[in-house]
Amino acid sequence: MRYLPTLSLISILLVSSGCVQKEQPPLVCPPVTPTIIEAAPSVGTYISSPPVDTITHIPSVPLPPSPQEAIVSNNIFETGSISSPYLQGAYGSSYKLKQFINTMINKHRFDRNYLNALFSSVSRDTEALRKIGAFGSSKPTSKLSTLGSWDKYRANFLTSSRIEKGVKFWKENRYYLEKASHLYGVAPEYIIGIIGVETNFGGFTGKHKVLDALTSISIEFPKRSKFFTMQLENYLLMTREERLDPRLILGSYAGAFGLSQFMPDSFRDYAVDHDGSGQINLFNRADAIGSVANFFKKKGKWNSRIPVAMQTYYNKSRFTGVTTGFRTRYSQSHMRSLGMRPTNNFYGYKGEVSLIKLSRYNKDEMWWGTPNFHAIARYNPKDHYAMAVHQLAQAIRKAYWKQ
Repeated sequence: MRYLPTLSLISILLVSSGCVQKEQPPLVCPPVTPTIIEAAPSVGTYISSPPVDTITHIPSVPLPPSPQEAIVSNNIFETGSISSPYLQGAYGSSYKLKQFINTMINKHRFDRNYLNALFSSVSRDTEALRKIGAFGSSKPTSKLSTLGSWDKYRANFLTSSRIEKGVKFWKENRYYLEKASHLYGVAPEYIIGIIGVETNFGGFTGKHKVLDALTSISIEFPKRSKFFTMQLENYLLMTREERLDPRLILGSYAGAFGLSQFMPDSFRDYAVDHDGSGQINLFNRADAIGSVANFFKKKGKWNSRIPVAMQTYYNKSRFTGVTTGFRTRYSQSHMRSLGMRPTNNFYGYKGEVSLIKLSRYNKDEMWWGTPNFHAIARYNPKDHYAMAVHQLAQAIRKAYWKQ
């Protein structure tokens, strides 16, 4: 008992020094209602971003995205989540499809039961087959049908509404447009022009299931079977690489998807994660912007130091001289010898040009195109398409800087 005062003194010293802590009663906190932050739509389902009209804040200067804009969903599709030992459905008895499945297994190590289940879910896309021409074409063949063809075509794209949407798109996505322009050397207006012509800035990205469309065309349209079988192969590889459910992505009747309407092979070759989210999503504006610019630079060999196209003076109403089209190549001196000259100094460009003829109702409109015009045509190999992108880009640029 004589040692108790000494032990009590030692205990007090140890507690006060922090070497021994007193036992604390449990802390009871009142319940807290968590704050829910609405995340971006799951990239695993490839749902398109909200319409442009739903965004009201337009920054006066380009700003990087907030952390919430870079959220990546954890809802990732696993290829082992569906399985079947049998191939059934609309193409269950197709020998071509069975061959394709064997190729994917042997060449790319896909699981047979996964592919059986996946293709058993496919529905025959008759609308895609009709639009692609698998049932024959009723297009007019008369040369008279080409008169005014440019007037008809441009009326679909060069509208005040689409130009206004382009200006709005530029303002709302200025940060990513300037980033793409810096990385790839492509002027913002041409990135915007592509997205404007392809999907009206995301207004319509397609209603066909890409898997159904590609499967139907590859099996039932022999004329284009090789190309669309290659696209189907790339589609399955793409969805595996990005861990997306191939049954959910919607696109055009030909299998293009996203704001930029990339085909699956173009996605794998040129699509980029422009917003740094960790996954590529072409229904996301940032990734669509960066991917278009990367396509122009890598596939189109875009040259930031030269113009795109220039209208020329020509003193006749119709042109029937040399071959025209974006694939042609002529010296400017040869073009001048045919009675053409540019409407200005062509921004100092002296190189070869392609000769573009646009049929208006009252005359043929003649243009010179540079290699950059050809780069646009790599996106869609038609003179009218490339010119629509060029003229829409220029109209949006003029309207943007006017404000």
